[in-house]
Amino acid sequence: MKGSVMKKFLFFLFLLLPMAVQAKILDLNTFVLPNGLTVAVIENHKAPIALQMLFYKTGSINDPKGKGGIAHLLEHLMFRGTKNVPDQSFNTLTDLHGAANNAYTTYNVTAYHELADISKLELMMALEADRMHNLTISDEAFDKEREVVLQERYQRFETQPAPLFYETLNALLWQNQPRANPVSGAVDDIKNLQKKDAENFYQHWYGPNNALLVIAGDISLAEVRPLVEKYYGHIKPVTIKPMPKLSTEIRPMSMSIRSKLEGVTQPRFCSYIRIEPDTLTLKDEMALNVLATYLADDDTSFLYQHLVYQNKKFLSADIGFSYDNPMGGTFAFYTIPADKNLTAADIQNIYDKTIAEALKALNNETVEKIKNHILSDTVYLSENPSDSAQFVGTLLLKGYSAEEIIHYDEALKKISLDDVLHAWAKVQQSKVRINGYLE
Repeated sequence: MKGSVMKKFLFFLFLLLPMAVQAKILDLNTFVLPNGLTVAVIENHKAPIALQMLFYKTGSINDPKGKGGIAHLLEHLMFRGTKNVPDQSFNTLTDLHGAANNAYTTYNVTAYHELADISKLELMMALEADRMHNLTISDEAFDKEREVVLQERYQRFETQPAPLFYETLNALLWQNQPRANPVSGAVDDIKNLQKKDAENFYQHWYGPNNALLVIAGDISLAEVRPLVEKYYGHIKPVTIKPMPKLSTEIRPMSMSIRSKLEGVTQPRFCSYIRIEPDTLTLKDEMALNVLATYLADDDTSFLYQHLVYQNKKFLSADIGFSYDNPMGGTFAFYTIPADKNLTAADIQNIYDKTIAEALKALNNETVEKIKNHILSDTVYLSENPSDSAQFVGTLLLKGYSAEEIIHYDEALKKISLDDVLHAWAKVQQSKVRINGYLE
């Protein structure tokens, strides 16, 4: 039996045994500096490497009106130099020392990460801390990166009908809420962005008290703390602008959008259900992840088996679920119909009927099986510093405590069939649902 298969088989047997002691899925510790920086340390001594991941609690939801895309553009500008590390020396230095770096922007988070040999961690920390408060933006760098962001927008959205269609549906779903903002910004907004916009955004949102630093790898808490204090401890906190109070008024909407665009080789259907802020608890989120895995995790899932293999009217069946307080979330269904004569109403009826059948068929035994599947994936997070850092960072930002993350598996084991059905009932109470059919 191959090593990876044997490991999974032994882990499954391990789940069946009664546990005398609770085991930690990760060796995780956290602390907070006086300037407000939250730090998480994940020890993993399987290889002499370390990952530094810095999350800023800001994204497209903080783009000022008419300045769409500024959060994403600033992510690009963070690689264009500081007073101490000019121009593009950040990338040059990381490359020179064999490190890999990257970044991404979402609607509520902008994250930067470097993976390197453990001996290079201090250098990576010095570089990342430096650009937290010393960024300099030249006119030339701003103009170049704005053009890069604009070209990305053209390539990924304006010339790609499916992503642009999904983005339009998301804007309809969220109406006047910040989650309606495109992460990359609209073309006209990007064109009108000025250097001062990036500087203002940087000064308001980039600071230790609005950040989470995760260090994962071959290093201990005792070794990390003095390094963090040395490089991040002297950085002054920023004054964070409070988010505008979200409107609690919900305009009920149940709408179907049909669009015909050039370049679409296969028709696509999606259905978005809007979940309001303060609707779900952390337990509900866990239960809905169990449901999403049961319904559409892979080709053995209920929807795939019934809609693709048996029904044969669909080529795929997928689900997307995301939720973050206080912004709310989305439960979405995606499919590519094989039968091009099906209307959006036909597809929605088939989905609704099949989901009802899936819920009726769901029992305690199946819930346990799905949880074991998720638990297996969760345990193997500890094998990879990048995966574990992303997992821990995401949960900490959601509001989990370190203790809750350490014993995430224990909480998952407690999710029952009733919990899954209760959480789904909350989703079904939504007053806003958008269906889209793209051909």
